[in-house]
Amino acid sequence: MVEENLYRIVEVSVKRGADRRDVGIMTVRQALALPEVPSLEYSHPDGNSRKGTPLLTRDQLQAYACG
Repeated sequence: MVEENLYRIVEVSVKRGADRRDVGIMTVRQALALPEVPSLEYSHPDGNSRKGTPLLTRDQLQAYACG
């Protein structure tokens, strides 16, 4: 993993049906330490906000962390 990428900030949310609820803002390292829940989504660490920024799956976030 690329150490620098682990300290980037992401917003974590959980998707339930058509709704999305915010879980919190944390580092990539903290987000990857969360339990593996298929409904969790992550904002892209390089984006400025969730609006207009594609949401990532856990696998995509893991790939980002590995650089």
